[in-house]
Amino acid sequence: ISLDPELLGDVLEDIRRVGRATNKEEAAGSITGQLQVRIDVVTEKAAQAARRPKVLQLEWVDPLMCGGHWVVEMVERAGGTSAFGCKETGSSRLGWEQIVESQPEIIMLMPCGFDLKRAVEDVSLFSNLVGWDSLPAVRNDQAFIIDADAYTSRLGPRLVTGLEIMAEIIHPELFSGMIPDGGAVRLSDVTGP
Repeated sequence: ISLDPELLGDVLEDIRRVGRATNKEEAAGSITGQLQVRIDVVTEKAAQAARRPKVLQLEWVDPLMCGGHWVVEMVERAGGTSAFGCKETGSSRLGWEQIVESQPEIIMLMPCGFDLKRAVEDVSLFSNLVGWDSLPAVRNDQAFIIDADAYTSRLGPRLVTGLEIMAEIIHPELFSGMIPDGGAVRLSDVTGP
């Protein structure tokens, strides 16, 4: 079975496809039903937000790359507006000047395949660049690291937890208790002010 999902719905369909192929359709249906409920809860609650902040989702820092496909969808469902990236395309390269010009209100560093500890090592690759301190996300302490290895890089059920993590980061006034231990951390908590 070839699996190559691009959006959250594709991930759910892949679970159903595997269920059919392994004669586990009922189990697959139960799992996808539960995941769909969680997706819908986030989407519907986030739609009530008074505003949709501009979010920069960085999947790589050298070179700078923003997430595409499901990552953009997750940001949108969680109540944000993706500063860069497109649901129809994969990750794309960015120039530092583009990032500074975009003035993101929230930054989510989620280096593909890295856990929190490893991601922290890459922060110095961009946090010393000219303009870093002028970004609204940095000025307002709205820069975060997400455990991408667990919640944003791998195309499986844990993407739904990644969606919930993003929802709490983007709209803490609407969501709480969504971030599992070790799921995400505020950048200033691991690097200092």
